[in-house]
Amino acid sequence: MATDPCTASTGTAPADRHQLANTARPEIDFLCAPGNLLITVPEAASLLRVSNRTVWRLMADPDSGFPEPRRLRGRTLLVRDELLAFLEVGVSR
Repeated sequence: MATDPCTASTGTAPADRHQLANTARPEIDFLCAPGNLLITVPEAASLLRVSNRTVWRLMADPDSGFPEPRRLRGRTLLVRDELLAFLEVGVSR
């Protein structure tokens, strides 16, 4: 019976097969992609540096001043320029 190379004692520890997960979200550059006018809720959350749930809560609150979402083929999308304007207003507060 052949021994398993992962459990066989060779005197050195086997290399870790799993890389460490990066806990930060990947940075998405929305300003450099002029053709991307509509962005998804997770992309908006990444841009605003908040969770997806916070974006959904902002969309549900009429007093927040958050841009109106668009529905396209069953997906909720936000206009990038309106979201950036909301971000500018939020920064100036």
